[in-house]
Amino acid sequence: MSLFKKLCSFFRKEKLETEMAEEMRHHVELQTELNIKAGMKPDEARYAALRQFGNVASLQEQARAVHGWVWLEQLGKNLRFAVRSLRRTPGFTTTAVLTLILGIGASTAIFSVVHALLLSPLQYHEAGQLVQVQSRHKEQGGTGLAPATFGDVVAGNASFAALAAQYYYYVNLSGADTPALLNSAEVSADYFKLFGVAPLRGRTWNADDLKPGAVPVVVLGHALWLSQFNARDSVVGGQIMLDDVAHAVIGVMPASFKDPSEIAQLWRPMSAGADNLLDRSSRYWTVFGRLKPGVAQEQANAELATLGRQLEQSHPKNYAGWTLEAVDLRSLVVGDYHTGLLVVLGAVGCVMLITCANVTGLSLVRAMARRKELAIRTALGSSREQLVWLLLTENLLLGILGGGGGMLLARWGVDALLASLPAGWLPRADEIALNLPVLAASLALAVLTGVASGLAPGFTASRIDANDALKDCTRGSSGPSARRLRAALIVAEIALALMLLAGTGLLGRSFLGLMRKKTGLDAGRVLSLTVSLSAKRYAGPAQCWDFFSRAQTEVAAVPGVEAAGFTQTSPFRWGIPVSFAPVRAGNAADLTGLPQAFTDSVSVDYFKALGIPLRAGRTFTPADDYRAPSMVILSETTARRYFGTENPLGRFIMLGADPQARFEIVGVVGDVRRSGLTADIPLQVYRPLAQRTPAFATLMVRTSLPPATLAKSVQAALWRVDADTPVSDVATMDSFVSRSVAQPRLYLILFSLFAGFALLLASVGIYGLIAYSVGQRTREFVIRVSLGARPGEVLALVLREGAILIALGLFLGLAGSFAAVRLLQNMVFETSLHDPLVFLTVPFALAAVSVLACWLPARRAAKVDPMIALRAE
Repeated sequence: MSLFKKLCSFFRKEKLETEMAEEMRHHVELQTELNIKAGMKPDEARYAALRQFGNVASLQEQARAVHGWVWLEQLGKNLRFAVRSLRRTPGFTTTAVLTLILGIGASTAIFSVVHALLLSPLQYHEAGQLVQVQSRHKEQGGTGLAPATFGDVVAGNASFAALAAQYYYYVNLSGADTPALLNSAEVSADYFKLFGVAPLRGRTWNADDLKPGAVPVVVLGHALWLSQFNARDSVVGGQIMLDDVAHAVIGVMPASFKDPSEIAQLWRPMSAGADNLLDRSSRYWTVFGRLKPGVAQEQANAELATLGRQLEQSHPKNYAGWTLEAVDLRSLVVGDYHTGLLVVLGAVGCVMLITCANVTGLSLVRAMARRKELAIRTALGSSREQLVWLLLTENLLLGILGGGGGMLLARWGVDALLASLPAGWLPRADEIALNLPVLAASLALAVLTGVASGLAPGFTASRIDANDALKDCTRGSSGPSARRLRAALIVAEIALALMLLAGTGLLGRSFLGLMRKKTGLDAGRVLSLTVSLSAKRYAGPAQCWDFFSRAQTEVAAVPGVEAAGFTQTSPFRWGIPVSFAPVRAGNAADLTGLPQAFTDSVSVDYFKALGIPLRAGRTFTPADDYRAPSMVILSETTARRYFGTENPLGRFIMLGADPQARFEIVGVVGDVRRSGLTADIPLQVYRPLAQRTPAFATLMVRTSLPPATLAKSVQAALWRVDADTPVSDVATMDSFVSRSVAQPRLYLILFSLFAGFALLLASVGIYGLIAYSVGQRTREFVIRVSLGARPGEVLALVLREGAILIALGLFLGLAGSFAAVRLLQNMVFETSLHDPLVFLTVPFALAAVSVLACWLPARRAAKVDPMIALRAE
């Protein structure tokens, strides 16, 4: 409180000095007016007034200058003394600085990720006005818009300054050394206008580029411009071959511009006639909107809700149960990382609190060891405030040293984190960096940590009575306040460590549960490759099917290949949802509600290649081509949901918007968790590839050898069929399954690191503080032994006192854990947030480690030799 009064007095003095200066100026002005009235000229009157009052003002200014200089000089002296003092205790300095480096480094690294994903704005013009317009179903969640729905939104729009749609499409880049498969974003006319980003080279399209019969144009992404064209300016204005069609390159976008999903490598305007603009069932268009200035998102949502109700009334079979909604684009880009990153940031906060507690404990022990030095300073005239500032300066210097090392550690940590993540997995990953805001936050954290860890020791040490401290008989007594502070630090470290360990335990249980889930397929020894066919050379389904059938034959002949099959999409990567409805009695389709089912076109050996079991009926055969009746195979969950205990074989379903298109169910196969291990089992429908042949597909190859060793042989087999066909995305199915749990794995790794660090710090802190307490009570233990106490009784005494603190820390930690685990509800899957195994095992393990940290100094106290100890006294 004395220091607080001193600070108040200092600022009150500054205020009084300012008021005095204002009063002096007022007197000078008043005297000048009186002198003018007495007949003096204005300049003479002013000069006379200044002479009369100038001495007082000059003295005041000099006093203020001297006061500021003395403060700076004292700060310099404190810093020089802090440097010498820390050099004399290298063990303390090294331990404290390393502790701070680890804590601040971890905090800075995680904050750099949080800043890039959650705090910094999207790199678009006025990004806060951007939204995504979605179709949303109460059971199936949000998805894109059908082409006709996009037209309805544009026609009924009053809240948006611009609306644009896009969908992704594979294109083949030919004319290069190696054919390349690229991700093209087919976008509507106002796409670039909506995002408000100018091209780096050239231009974007204009009205002439969108007219029927216009020369095909393309805008390149910056990364593609660098990788395929070596950043040549001559590319703009030239032509490139996409799907064997010449496209004029009209522009290159800057490196900062990416589509929100960071998938597109180039952009092309939607071709007239390429899409059925009357289609209301296939929701594959991603629609973005820019709100008009002054229009809130809530207003746009009210408008969309009205439009959604109108569509449901006019087209019930397509919109029953569906609504329209505008979602903030930033939240969609970040996705479900928002809550997870904030929880991770909270875990880092716990680590920093433990770090502060540890450094505070070390500083407190060091300050108590310097009691005689501080007492001498007090006897020589140093005030209590001066002692506090002296000790605070030392900790502030430690914080700055730890902050500098922490920034360096954070840079390595960020590089290691980004290198360990799969490419394209973390949104805005290229924006993660130790930029100025992150470094400023790190510096502020370092200063705050130094101040926070130095205040308590400074106040405690400054209360030393000089007379008592200089007496040998009181050596080692630290006072009740210091003992209470040490006990509080031990309790706090145990409680915080328990919270982190409990969170880690829940994430670990959840992750193990995910890994035990059955994927529905045998992903081991399966190689995946994506193949895209030129729309010009493979103009129709018959030509595409000819390539796929010949390619499958070539690949199946490769030594080591057990089975090979094509699929239009790829499990654990992406899929195509299509409206689905069973045909009921009376040969009429049930159109009251159309759910979305993933629909794949697959070849004959697809199920064999992925090891998907047959549950009923049959799989496809070579006879199931375009001449055979339309047929499908359902997944087990789909058949059970819509047919219950009835036999679905021989029944019919409807797919898409055409109620006349009927598909006979010929088989039922096992479920596949194609959306990932963290998602529910989706509805799945399979069609014969020979009846619906796309221009691109994914080849699944089951091998008897390690899949990676056959990658080149399989590619060579595909190129024997067509040397200009791009083959991309070569990977194992195991890697796709593993990537589906990459986010839970990342959270588990981070929490494990933080929890391990917290446990280490807590153990070291408990050991250090208990050891110091034991050292302080050496005289007491000697007297007890001298009076007949056995070593076991001394050991039990120390352990009993430590056990009380451990029990209190565990109690507070459990209470905090039960309250905090609710933050993990979106990060824990199929595991109770209050899992009894976790909340029994973790406290027991932490208690065992803590008791061990107490037992080591207690054992030393029990073995003390009274004669040696008294001779030292």
